[in-house]
Amino acid sequence: MKRAAKILGWAVGTLVGLLVIAAGAVYFIATSDHLRGRLEDQASEFTGRKTKIAKVDIGWGWTSNVKLEGVEIANAKWGKAPYMLKVDQVDFDIRLWPLLGGNLVLPRLVLRKPEVQVEVGDKEQLNWSMSETPVVTGAAKALEPDNRFDAPLIGTLEVTDGKLGYRDTKRKLELDGTVSTAAGKAGDGPQAELSLKGKLEGQPLEIKFVGGSVLMLRDTQQPYPLDLNVSFGATRLKAKGTVQDPFKWTGANVDLTLSGPNLSDIYPLLGIPGPPTPPYTITGKLDREPGVWKFVQSKWRVGESDLTGEVTVDERRKPELLTANLVSQKLVFEDLAPLVGAAPARKTNVSPKQAQTQAQLEASGDLFPNVPLHVEKLRAMNMDVTLDAKRVIAPAWLPVQAIAFRVVIQNGNAMVKPLTLSVMGGGSIAGEMSIDARTDDPKVRTNLRLTDIELKNFFRESRFFDATQGKVQGRVQLAGNGRSLAHVMGSANGHMSFALGGGSVSSLMVSLAGLQIFDALVLYVTGDNRIPIKCAVSRLNFQQGNVVFDRTLLDTQKSVLHVKGQLSLKTQAVSAEVDADPKSFDLLDLHGAVMVQGKLRSPRISLGRVIPIPTPVFGNAKDVPCASLSQELLASQ
Repeated sequence: MKRAAKILGWAVGTLVGLLVIAAGAVYFIATSDHLRGRLEDQASEFTGRKTKIAKVDIGWGWTSNVKLEGVEIANAKWGKAPYMLKVDQVDFDIRLWPLLGGNLVLPRLVLRKPEVQVEVGDKEQLNWSMSETPVVTGAAKALEPDNRFDAPLIGTLEVTDGKLGYRDTKRKLELDGTVSTAAGKAGDGPQAELSLKGKLEGQPLEIKFVGGSVLMLRDTQQPYPLDLNVSFGATRLKAKGTVQDPFKWTGANVDLTLSGPNLSDIYPLLGIPGPPTPPYTITGKLDREPGVWKFVQSKWRVGESDLTGEVTVDERRKPELLTANLVSQKLVFEDLAPLVGAAPARKTNVSPKQAQTQAQLEASGDLFPNVPLHVEKLRAMNMDVTLDAKRVIAPAWLPVQAIAFRVVIQNGNAMVKPLTLSVMGGGSIAGEMSIDARTDDPKVRTNLRLTDIELKNFFRESRFFDATQGKVQGRVQLAGNGRSLAHVMGSANGHMSFALGGGSVSSLMVSLAGLQIFDALVLYVTGDNRIPIKCAVSRLNFQQGNVVFDRTLLDTQKSVLHVKGQLSLKTQAVSAEVDADPKSFDLLDLHGAVMVQGKLRSPRISLGRVIPIPTPVFGNAKDVPCASLSQELLASQ
């Protein structure tokens, strides 16, 4: 909206500039001895650019008629277009007496085939800017209306076959279109129309604007109508309504709708670094205070999630500050997957790019997507965003029921703090995360603590749910760098620690893991039952993406299960084994470990046999000192 508004502003500013030149032309003509030649010289000095006027015709009177034909103002020296402004004919009536009081009154103004070229240079200088043309810009500033009443008094305005071009090489933006006035529909008054087509960063861009006439700008009793439609690739922006004073943007009643396949696509269009999302539709009211845009009464549909809230953009800050307070009564956890470059697991309401990413992951067997995240956009704008998701719909393996966090972004450094995930059964995952995008190699840090998480909730909708009990404690301290989740995990350093001080698990799970065939066969026949857990601990050490199992075990009444091996997050593969160390006599044991190998996404589980025939085993494993070991793992840095 912001960049589109600038383009519209330049179009309106061009018309004001023409009025300034026209008013100056009357003065120069009235005091010149050499009419057209003198007028060209004075106009060149006035605009700061070489100005040509092919023909001048004046009909004198208290209300004089002036015709300027073949008007052409040269472009800036660095500009690519041969001219900045070109008009076949400027035909206007002007009342001379009000000029003495500094008032510009034009009963009639006709612009025939005006062509305006707006260009932004390599140093982001504008060919119409004050530094480029200080005289005309200063005059335009002096005549710039502060409110509707100060707008130039124009009886009728007619623009025929107007053209507008805009070039910004750095932002890869090109636009060409038409500007005109036309009669309103169903006999309404005249209206202004702007239509532009072009490309922005290689994506098609189309802008259509219909507003009230210039005459309506002076009418303080009637709200000014506007209807803006912008298409950028698959992104759509619509703004329609009325504004009581369009110069101050007061008394606004404007409905804004924004939709598209991914909210991150709005950055080239609006200059706002939106987060990656599933397809979305956002509606609300667009309002403004001095220097601050407000998007209020907003309703968001992002994937299958719903949100409401208010968004403000403070243009007075440098860089600009975006503040958002959002509340969700229904947040589908899968809709957060695009934040790390992944796609929601469901097949519906997924953008084509996200579906393609998911297909590539499934084909390669990778778990972490290698989709570049454009975190450098975090440098464009400071932010303070809060989200309170009161109800979270998560997969069966993730017992999260609510999420609350605050994201503060300062000059490219993003901090998520506090971050709280409320878990079923009263537990929580809390802590902070950060992304330092001040360099081209972003650094990511995570520090989380898991408190009293019910183990059984990870087995919802499975036959192990009723037989599982216990509360898990944990710590996650990781740091990595890279532009995608795959790169960050592939460079990760730190550790993850977990501890379960007591509880129970499915006997069938343990028997299968330990390969105690007799127990497994009995349970297959008689059904699953519960066996107590004396202790379960695990520590995963990360070093440059290589993960080693350290003191990872499960202590039960019958045996102690040990997990050894490692993961490679660079190749996203695992090579580990589970050994059962019995505490007592077992009639049938295979004396082999369970091997877990292959891609993390779908590893292969097999039996590493040492003795192919089951034989009795006399176990002598001891109980694990759970309390001291748990404290050691959770307290370590």
